[in-house]
Amino acid sequence: MSDTPGAGAVLDDRPELRDATEVVLAVDDEQDGWTFDDIPIDSGQFGELVSAGIVEKDGDEYRVADPDAVRAALNGDSEVSNDSGQGLALGDALRFDFDTRATGLLVAALAVVFVARTYVIGSIYRGGDIVLSGNDPYYYRYHVEQVAANAGSAADFGALSVLPGGLANGEPLTIATLWWVASLFGGSNPVIGHVLAWYPVVSALVTSVLLYLLAVRVSGDRRVGLASVLFLAFIPGHAFRTSLGFADHHAFDYPWLGLTALALVVALTTATNRTSLRQPQPWIAAVGIGVGIAGQVLAWEAGPLLVLPASLVVLGQTLLDVSNDRSALVRNAPVLAGVSLGALLAGGVHTITGWQTALVASAPALLTLGTVAVIATAEAARRFGGTAGQLAVVDIGLGVISLLVFRFGFTEQWGTFDRRLDTLFRSDAIAETYGLFSADAFGFLFLLGLTLFVALPAMVWGINLARSDQSGWLVVSSYAWVLLVLAVIQVRFVGELATFLALFAGLAFVWAASWVDLARPVLTTGDRDFRDVLVPDTRAVASLFVLFLLFGSLGMVQVPVKTSQVLVDDGTYDAATAIEADAAERGLEYSENYVLSRWGQNRVYNYFVNGESRSYSYARQTYGPFIAATDPDEAHNRISNRVGYVVTTEADIEGPTTMYTRLHQRFGSRGDDVGGLAHYQPIFTSEDGSHKAFAVVPGGTVKGSVAPNATVSVETTVAVSDREIAYERQTTADRNGAFTVTVANPGTYTVTTDSGSETTVEVTEQTVYGGGNVTVE
Repeated sequence: MSDTPGAGAVLDDRPELRDATEVVLAVDDEQDGWTFDDIPIDSGQFGELVSAGIVEKDGDEYRVADPDAVRAALNGDSEVSNDSGQGLALGDALRFDFDTRATGLLVAALAVVFVARTYVIGSIYRGGDIVLSGNDPYYYRYHVEQVAANAGSAADFGALSVLPGGLANGEPLTIATLWWVASLFGGSNPVIGHVLAWYPVVSALVTSVLLYLLAVRVSGDRRVGLASVLFLAFIPGHAFRTSLGFADHHAFDYPWLGLTALALVVALTTATNRTSLRQPQPWIAAVGIGVGIAGQVLAWEAGPLLVLPASLVVLGQTLLDVSNDRSALVRNAPVLAGVSLGALLAGGVHTITGWQTALVASAPALLTLGTVAVIATAEAARRFGGTAGQLAVVDIGLGVISLLVFRFGFTEQWGTFDRRLDTLFRSDAIAETYGLFSADAFGFLFLLGLTLFVALPAMVWGINLARSDQSGWLVVSSYAWVLLVLAVIQVRFVGELATFLALFAGLAFVWAASWVDLARPVLTTGDRDFRDVLVPDTRAVASLFVLFLLFGSLGMVQVPVKTSQVLVDDGTYDAATAIEADAAERGLEYSENYVLSRWGQNRVYNYFVNGESRSYSYARQTYGPFIAATDPDEAHNRISNRVGYVVTTEADIEGPTTMYTRLHQRFGSRGDDVGGLAHYQPIFTSEDGSHKAFAVVPGGTVKGSVAPNATVSVETTVAVSDREIAYERQTTADRNGAFTVTVANPGTYTVTTDSGSETTVEVTEQTVYGGGNVTVE
């Protein structure tokens, strides 16, 4: 579809393009199809003509879209209307040019992303189970299943009322969306498992497409878009969070972030004058801004932090507008409409459903008020001859005043805000709360590879491009730098940063390729430079591959490393299934079958054993003190009537009398002159001994009479996961010769005394599980 109805407006707004337009029109009159090399104008002017719709691509060649309309515009006549009778396509509205060859290359790049996220499929689908990665995904799995259990159909949104307060104020839109999608396919627990397993991969693909469109829109170069997608594929901090099975909430945030940034770019680069505001492009973008902002806020309680770059964009754009003596209201009107729509959507959903706290839900409204204030201040500065520097000082002053009013005028809301700020700057045992450059974190190289080093020079360059009045670079630079600051504070924001880091890395890669004569230079002006989205020759492909390896090899290595760290290992899965089988055989119900384990795996165990994976708080508070305890009675009293199973894994705990040593190293048996345990029946051990599981049982009591004060030992052999384990307990008879000793395992016991007497006794499962007695004859 031709966009030539805008030719007159473009030439009125950009009279310096008239000569270039006349040259192109002359060539078009002489040739039926031509290439860029056939016209004597520079690529910048040519890009402007393509962007305005005066010139359009026709296969591998170009042509003037509507020569009569352009000729009329050059002559100063009213433009010829394009009465084709066709509606305005979305691609035309957003000014994205589509090319078959480029689309094929994009599909190939997306295939790389797909493979990098799904190669772990064998670790996710194990037999009949869907084993999600990590611990927290089972929290979301639990709540989606709870909603589905209370819902009649996908239209039964009343089922969302079962969301607890913590979730309604945390990630309500995430849970609601996952439930709704699962409901479309039946909503059973297996379907929910499939949806949660695959949604991070879908998020990665959607984010990649948005990244491509964003990079192409900003740079005007499809090569930058393709390179950006490939860099995103191998950023470890993004890859493991969007890997198959890692159904955490972060993956749900990434598309909203990409949508908002893309919509901001489209809005600011199409709303160039009053005439452009009569076109649909900026208003379609405004809808994208509103939906994106509302989605971010409703998807995650920290969503307002992801809206911060938008406020910086508005501030920067108004400074550019004043500096270039143009109306800030015209340029930012679609943005203002978008953030206002976001405020209405977020506020409306909060009012109707109670999702998010009032403070979080009001973030888009506060952004709207700030946008109005900044635009109004810019308009006043322009009217009264103020400079951009003076405007910046006024804006800073207004910001300080607003903060003081909030601090002292809204004390209750400030208290909530202050607590949330403390959460941002906290650092505890949870790895994602460490800073990006903290010695306790995974390490920024392990999370970002070399991408940060590749992207940083381009990010600095991006600031300069933004200052030169390029709104697209203002948007992506604002997002990149704000998210980098957030990631430096907490590594949980690395995934959000990755999209924009990949864009600048893609830009740097194309620049480096042009520097070594493997590609043409990138324009970075937003002008369309699509001439060589061709597949290079074999030698060039090999050279580009080597160059990409130079920049991305560390990320390629770290993607499988980081992804493997969140997978549920075989020992954990096998222990969980062994406990599940034991609990089913014994007919235990929750909380009789609650599993106590290290908190980082606790939700995994309890989901498979009893389905209750909502919280790991009890395990976090109890497990450490339990395995470090040296008094067995005290340890047992700590978990009595609350725990059905205990899982031990390798830990750095020393001392022969600790519960860790007694259980993990000796299976509850006597050894090293330390007594055995009475209430922990071993039911599983992994092949490498890293994971062991114990059923907490009352134990069977063996009674008998021997010589007064004699030492009595009871010993049997226990089969655990195809291994033979010796289990022994020892006691001392009283002065009357009576003894009692409680054992945790059924079997035939050999009872011996220090005097050499020996006999046997049978202890049944019923005796062990019921706390019964058996007497030695």
